[in-house]
Amino acid sequence: MSAKRWIWLLPVVAAVMVTGGLGYWGYQQYSLRQRLETALNNKYYRAFYSLVENVRHIEVLLSKSLVAEGAEQDSRLFTELWQRANAAQADLNQLPLADVQTARTAKFLTQVGDYAYSLQRQTAGGQNKSAAQWETLKNLYRQSADLNLELHNIEARIAQGRLYLSELARESGRGVQKEGSRLADSNFSAIEKHMETFPTLIYDGPFSDHLEKSEPRGLTGKVINVDEAGQRARQMVDGGTGYTVGRVTEARGKIPSYLVELRPASGTGEVYTVAVTRQGGHLNWLAGSRPAGNPTWDINRAREKARQYLVALGYRDMVPVYYEQQGGVAIFNFAAVQDRVILYPDQVKVTVALDNGQVLGVEASGYLMNHHQRQLPRPRISAAQARRKVSPRLGKVAGGRLALIPVAPDKEILTYEFQGRLDKDTYLIYINALDGKEEQVLRVVRSPEGILTL
Repeated sequence: MSAKRWIWLLPVVAAVMVTGGLGYWGYQQYSLRQRLETALNNKYYRAFYSLVENVRHIEVLLSKSLVAEGAEQDSRLFTELWQRANAAQADLNQLPLADVQTARTAKFLTQVGDYAYSLQRQTAGGQNKSAAQWETLKNLYRQSADLNLELHNIEARIAQGRLYLSELARESGRGVQKEGSRLADSNFSAIEKHMETFPTLIYDGPFSDHLEKSEPRGLTGKVINVDEAGQRARQMVDGGTGYTVGRVTEARGKIPSYLVELRPASGTGEVYTVAVTRQGGHLNWLAGSRPAGNPTWDINRAREKARQYLVALGYRDMVPVYYEQQGGVAIFNFAAVQDRVILYPDQVKVTVALDNGQVLGVEASGYLMNHHQRQLPRPRISAAQARRKVSPRLGKVAGGRLALIPVAPDKEILTYEFQGRLDKDTYLIYINALDGKEEQVLRVVRSPEGILTL
């Protein structure tokens, strides 16, 4: 082949190579974006479906309260109702929605939890609910049924591919993203508008307005910019030095945050979405896209990895309290400690892959909402005195450590925590450290999947 012909072919070959290279690069970027979208959607979907499940239980429990007779049965119902309402509030807080879209719904859930708590205390003392209280429960039941129906309508739209929750997190975007956000906003705004048709103050308990007035107590420091958010996100990811910062957007909600996309510098490997708070640059949550393989790490080793990870982020006074294993990952709950008192409201969840010990997920919103330096009261009774308040039917009673537990929205009580057994079941008993009253009883569920409480 002549030299002239080679010279003529060179631009063609170069163009083909450039086009092929750009195509491969474009495919890589598309693949990374798809995995990031999946990780982000998975987080919001978990919160949404958990909200749907908890609201469904709230409706069922309220319906049962209308036909149940006897203070003992009512007390059990109201205990579970209070727990479900609290869980639903936590789920709602994790969705990327503005306060204006959730204020009335949040207040309804607060009132349900508050009212259930007050009735639980009443019925636990042997006093039956009154006719007026029954009417209030009936009104709450009707509202819960409507809320349940509206949530299931949204669930159906999600199943049909007409709604993507991740679009709610973005304040800007192109064409379809803006349309997706508008549709998502309108669905939740419709719920809010419907809830406003009900009386605002069904029950004006001492904690009715807690969620509307609440601000994150764990946020400290100045407001950071986009570049600072990207830098901090790399420091928060396990092995983050090998990542580059991709797109950064803003997320709404109770804890305004930057959503930082982190991509492996090598072009291959797992991708992360990290939510960094605008105030202070704290870790709100992170989610990795990698599916975990077959487990090779045991729970103790994974727990220690989670603890070391939190220490590296500055969470030094934390203790593990519970864990759950889901397939190839373990999810550990850590609670803060102050003056040797476990602060159960201030928890961080860490997800560790059991194939190589990599941290794939963190959820710190509970900690950021609740954590602050508390003026803890001094116990008025000793651990030995509190132990005598534990049911004599329980055997092998152990423990006696101090723990701060939530008993109602924005109300916490200092308790002694004891563990005891009845037959094959293990229970946690919480005795008020000031007056010796039994505040809470939880059953510990041990299984191959982990240790949980009910």
